[in-house]
Amino acid sequence: MLRFLIILSLLRRAYLSDIISNGDTAVLFGQDASLSCALLSASGVKQVTWQRVRADEGVQNVATFSERFKDHVDDQYVGKVTFTVALFNSTSILIKNVTFEDEACYICSFKVYPLGPKRETLCLTVKGISKISATMNPGPNSGVIVTCSATGKPTPTLQWKSREKELNLKLFKSNNFTVLNNDSSTTTTSNLTLPMSQFQGKYVECLAESGSMEDSLPIYVPGEENINSENNTTLRNYIITIVVLFVIGVVITAIYCYTR
Repeated sequence: MLRFLIILSLLRRAYLSDIISNGDTAVLFGQDASLSCALLSASGVKQVTWQRVRADEGVQNVATFSERFKDHVDDQYVGKVTFTVALFNSTSILIKNVTFEDEACYICSFKVYPLGPKRETLCLTVKGISKISATMNPGPNSGVIVTCSATGKPTPTLQWKSREKELNLKLFKSNNFTVLNNDSSTTTTSNLTLPMSQFQGKYVECLAESGSMEDSLPIYVPGEENINSENNTTLRNYIITIVVLFVIGVVITAIYCYTR
């Protein structure tokens, strides 16, 4: 009985090892990822299917190749996934412009008649920095608050630098916080308060690091009157929008009352 179980286990392993898989297991944000599977024998294969699965989702069909429908990509992946090879014994897909949402395990499945499906799983991880941005607002005591945010995976770290003026972070108030996003990436934000008298007309640089990836953003510190002017313009536009919506509401109400 034991010998039979050992033989059965070896046969099962041989059966599962019929598929040779290859492809990208880790890519940088924005690059393309290629995944491929090859079956040693195409005898009895009626359909080849690519599926994807994530911890927070069920199994989703991505693309299918069959004799009747040829190569078909599911509607939600049109433009994102394409077949590069579509045969009954070999299949390859290309995932374009990879984002953190594309991080998942992808299953290639050969539907073999009458044995049933043969499957192989390839898991894709995505790393890098997807976005870095900055804003500026007036701060206390004639200062300015510079805010830098970076989104990436693994969690980005932020550093402040300046080539024009010594930037002693022990003297200037700085605080950082992180937020976990739905796509499993993390956004790190850093607020830095600078004295306008020392940094007016100069640049500070926000440097983001995520794993081996780096990105930076130079930020120009204008005069205090320019910062206040920008904020006043935003406030004025907001007030104008509210007034216009109020007038439209009054007109619609008047028309409704007049026509009743």
